[in-house]
Amino acid sequence: MSRSRPPLPEFAQAAYAAYGAATGHRTYNDRPMPEWEDLGEQIQAAWVCAAGAVSLNTLATLGAVDHDGSPDVGDIVLVPVDPAESNGARVAPAVITRVWNKTTVNARVLHDSDAVRWRTSLTFVDSLDNAMAGAAVWTWPTSD
Repeated sequence: MSRSRPPLPEFAQAAYAAYGAATGHRTYNDRPMPEWEDLGEQIQAAWVCAAGAVSLNTLATLGAVDHDGSPDVGDIVLVPVDPAESNGARVAPAVITRVWNKTTVNARVLHDSDAVRWRTSLTFVDSLDNAMAGAAVWTWPTSD
């Protein structure tokens, strides 16, 4: 059964609004929160990454991760990473930031650390089982 992709930019904006509602529309350092439109691309992208991570975990928990095979900006995929940059993990989720074609994408990797990496021209593979850390490949998450 295939399900439609979650609208991550909308989820990100909703999460930002919920954060504002919970904090009296104040930032972590007690400044007034800017409007979503005034955040700038980098901060909006960070909220999209956060929304993507939550979405991925939710979908995986529900066993609902199933794709039609066509990547879109905002989709969550898996990439091989250096365990030293990701708290020992060999695989990390990534948010697609550009689609070149059905098999080649750019993505921002969501390491289990403060490392921030952009990966370009990643090519689709069926499995990351034999992928070297940092290889320019990606795959869909599965519910297995």
